[in-house]
Amino acid sequence: MGKWEPSTSAVPKGGEGLIRHGAISFFGVPNVEDLDQLRADVAFLGVPYDGGTSDRPGSRYGPATVREASIRYHSPNSGGWFDVERGISILRGVTMQDVGDVDIRTTDMAENFGRITEAVRLLRAKGALPVLVGGDHSITFPIVRAFAEEITVVQFDAHQDYTDEKFGVRYSYDNQMRRIHELPHVRGLAQIGLRGYIERLEPWEAALRNGVQMVPAYEVVSGGAERALSGLKLAGNCYITVDIDVADPAAVTGTGYPEPGGLSYYQLKEALLYVAGHCRVLGFDLCEVNPLFDSTGVTTRMAARLILDLLGAILPSRE
Repeated sequence: MGKWEPSTSAVPKGGEGLIRHGAISFFGVPNVEDLDQLRADVAFLGVPYDGGTSDRPGSRYGPATVREASIRYHSPNSGGWFDVERGISILRGVTMQDVGDVDIRTTDMAENFGRITEAVRLLRAKGALPVLVGGDHSITFPIVRAFAEEITVVQFDAHQDYTDEKFGVRYSYDNQMRRIHELPHVRGLAQIGLRGYIERLEPWEAALRNGVQMVPAYEVVSGGAERALSGLKLAGNCYITVDIDVADPAAVTGTGYPEPGGLSYYQLKEALLYVAGHCRVLGFDLCEVNPLFDSTGVTTRMAARLILDLLGAILPSRE
C-alpha cells in the first residue's frame, strides 16, 4: 500500500492529519478568545439567551447546535465556497473568526441586554461585520442598539413582534421590533414573510400608522422575491434579522413558534440576496433555532447554509 494522503486540505495541524484539535467554531474558522486579536472581515458571535420567550424555550441552545451543523461547510484557508447552482464562488479570501458567546447571566434581562449591546460595539470597533446567532428574537433589540448609523432594519419573520406591551411586559420576543423602531437611528422597518392570525389589532394598526413596510409570505411564495420586494425602500445602511420561523415548518421544525405556511429555502435565499443587493448590510442575526424540536437536524443545517448565503451576498470574493 502507498503512503496515505488526505483527500482534502481541511486537516488540522498535528497528529499527522489524524487528530482534530481545538474547539468547534462556526464553519471551522479560527477561534479568538482575546478580542485584541480580532482581525477579520467577519466576526461570529453566539447569543445563548431565551429569557424573552413566552412559549417554547430552548433557543438558548441554538448557537451551539448551529456551530456544530456549520462544520459540514468548513472551507480551509479562506478558500471560500463554490455555489453549484449559480456557478460562482462566494467568500473567497474573506477572513472570518469566531469570538465565542455572549456571557449570559441568569434571569437578568437588563444586564444581559447590556452585555449583548457592548459585545456588538466591541466587534464593530474592530472593523468586523457582526454575525450573531441566537437565542430568542428579543436579542435583536440590544444588537441594533449597538449601532450609531442611521439604518433600515429588515426583518424576516412569520410574526410582526410589534406589540407595545403584553401583561405589562415591554421587552420580549413579542415587543422587540416595536422597541427597535423607536430607536432614534432606525429610520425604517421592513417586515418580510408575515402570516397567520393575530388576536389583537393594535400592533398591526400601529405598524401601518408608523410606516412599517410589510410583505406577507404569500406574496413572496406566489410572485417570487424580486416581484414581492420591489416596492421596498432599502437604499443606504441596513441591518437584517432572520427569525427561522419565516420558513415553512413542514421542512424546518426546530423553532419555538412554528406558523403554518411560510417560505421554502429557495424563496428565503432569493429574498435575502435581493435585500443584500439593495442596501449596505452592516450586520445580521439569525434567531429562534430551537434544537429541542429539531429531531432531524435539518433546521440547524439550513440556518448554517443561510448564513453563508447571506454573507456571500454581502461580501464579494477576493480573487
